[in-house]
Amino acid sequence: MTRKYSLDLLKKLKERETVVDYKGMPLIMKNLPDSDVKGAMDPRLYEDSKKMLRTLAWMPSGMMNMDMSSEDSLKQLREMFNGVKSVPVVEKNIHIKQMSVTAKDGYEIPIRIYQSETPLPHSPILYYIHGGGFFGGHFGVVEESIKLIVEKSDITAVSVEYRLAPENPYPIGHEDCYSVLKWIYEHAEEYGCDKEKIFVGGDSAGGNLTQYCTTRDWEEGNHHVKGQLLLYPTLNMAGVKDEYYEPSMNQFEMARTQKRGLTKMLKMFAGMSQGMEGILKTSDVNNDYLNPYTRDPKNNPPTFLTAGEHDFLKIETFGYGVKLHKAGVETKAICYKGFGHAYFDNTGVYPQTEDCCEEMAAFILEQSKKLEEKKHE
Repeated sequence: MTRKYSLDLLKKLKERETVVDYKGMPLIMKNLPDSDVKGAMDPRLYEDSKKMLRTLAWMPSGMMNMDMSSEDSLKQLREMFNGVKSVPVVEKNIHIKQMSVTAKDGYEIPIRIYQSETPLPHSPILYYIHGGGFFGGHFGVVEESIKLIVEKSDITAVSVEYRLAPENPYPIGHEDCYSVLKWIYEHAEEYGCDKEKIFVGGDSAGGNLTQYCTTRDWEEGNHHVKGQLLLYPTLNMAGVKDEYYEPSMNQFEMARTQKRGLTKMLKMFAGMSQGMEGILKTSDVNNDYLNPYTRDPKNNPPTFLTAGEHDFLKIETFGYGVKLHKAGVETKAICYKGFGHAYFDNTGVYPQTEDCCEEMAAFILEQSKKLEEKKHE
């Protein structure tokens, strides 16, 4: 139950945050709590990553291309994505119920329901979808983070173990996630929850799956989703450029001593993000579901967005945020300085992860309060 950082760093992280204008959208900058070096990695993250960064810095570019169709490469990536990095910090007793939801083809989709020992009456629900490039990840990778959100807010959370590609081609995993969303609405009251306060969230590929659920929900006229939380989401797999998405290394501020390794890392992962056709077994990644970046954003619910300063998905994440904001969608966007991808997987390791959990909990509670006020107008 021991964090690898002082809670004083969490306090300083909040005290040092600023708000900047990002192409017309307010963007909350979570500055490093204990460093003023521009473009520097978080000192704790750098200490954990410096060996890899030094290796990348001097590795020939040709050796860094990952063949996503190779079974060996897929196995290695799955091992990397499936590692559990969080450490236990949650002190409340969180009751976890494991069960399954029947997909439309009869497959039993595993889910977990998380409830605090002091649950809110008529609790909002966070339906969380893990990331992993559509081919990796599992319950355990994000479980401590989900439990921390539940502990801090006393809401109920549900997570899903959707079927993974390439063994299960698109849209099987996406449809699994949507089937669970519909189940949650139908059964929320059995768990003392308010079915009119469902929030969907996910990280990386899980952000794409989250947006898919929100889009389908709106298309079918249900409007069950009252808010979405997109953590460094995969939104522009087709790499469509516009005034808000023009990828360039110039958009990443990097400390001089770390620049070589960070640049190699950014280029390596950016290539993976836009090479999903083989994994998903589809030639059409430019449709509204796999490439929601190019879809009309106006019908989205209130949206929480976050990405790291050195995340290869940062440009499309905040570009999408600008589109939402300009379309009149209530949008809260947060950038974590000194971080790259997948920080939600590190509860107890970095104060930024805990801060992100607190921000997510606050967003859900704030939006739930607004729903209550609207109901009584």
